Amino acid sequence: MRPALEAFIADEARHPAALRALWRLPGGTMREAWALDVEIAGGAWAGLHRLVLLADCGAQILYSRVPRDDELRVIAAMHAAGVPAPRAYWCIPEGAPHGLKPGILMERVEGETVARRLLADPAYAAVRPRLLDQMAGALARMHAVRADTLDGLPGPAPAQTPIAFQVGEVEASLRALGEPHPALELGLRWLSRQMPPCERLVVVHGDYRLGNLVVDPHDGLRAVLDWELAHLGDPGEDVGWACMRFWRSVDRPGAPALGTRQRFLDAYAAQGGRRFDREAAHYWDVFANVRWAVITLSQAHRHLSGRERSLELASIGRHCAEVEWELMRLLRDR
Repeated sequence: MRPALEAFIADEARHPAALRALWRLPGGTMREAWALDVEIAGGAWAGLHRLVLLADCGAQILYSRVPRDDELRVIAAMHAAGVPAPRAYWCIPEGAPHGLKPGILMERVEGETVARRLLADPAYAAVRPRLLDQMAGALARMHAVRADTLDGLPGPAPAQTPIAFQVGEVEASLRALGEPHPALELGLRWLSRQMPPCERLVVVHGDYRLGNLVVDPHDGLRAVLDWELAHLGDPGEDVGWACMRFWRSVDRPGAPALGTRQRFLDAYAAQGGRRFDREAAHYWDVFANVRWAVITLSQAHRHLSGRERSLELASIGRHCAEVEWELMRLLRDR
């Protein structure tokens, strides 16, 4: 892999490249992550670059994952707009001449991503009080990027509302599994009947939460990662996803979180985002839980079908019942 990476980077930089370090990073169910330090010997790219390679591993794609070149284009646009996103480097296409797996190369931003550590480790005690506001501000800046500057992303058809598109994506994924889940059917029916109006189309991250954020113990939020599910839609999807109880309590009901849902909503609105009333916030909470339940089923199905034997995928699947219970709680009085 080292010679192939050196050759690819040298071709892109148009100058010799030498890998000084290369190691596999933990985590990731959709792609392999590799850290690398590469030195380029001249030209505009001259110097040492600390990068991350996200390489496809043949996993089944969830929803409308964007093509690699579009993902890199989104990252570059967000970085240019002041969103804390890594600097985009290069896309490795299918059939790369050096035998590399397809993927993308981007800046490696140092910091912590593991949610449990961010919520409980004393090293992050000083930054926790302001991290929620930073998350809300970054999301508001992301949603301020004009959607028409990133044409070609997955999104609603001309005669389709963004919310109908987003609910339809989740329903199609559930139908593809072919399993009966009455709680999710009830949730989808409720979502279809209660759709709120969409004020504007934005670039949605698709997985905005603790775990996909790089945090420094002194500066706080440094980078937003994992843009492969970016699409055009309603900003409520990202807001509801970030506020979902599963992420806030990190699998421990009642565990400390960064702050209340209302504080996040207020911080998002104060920094330029849309103001969500109680009903709209509730709708996107329901949507987030239905979507996450379907994702857990999809991940488990990859393992149970025998296509990808993985303890991690199997363990994700066990969360479906927990999320269905949360969904029933949300719909109990509706």
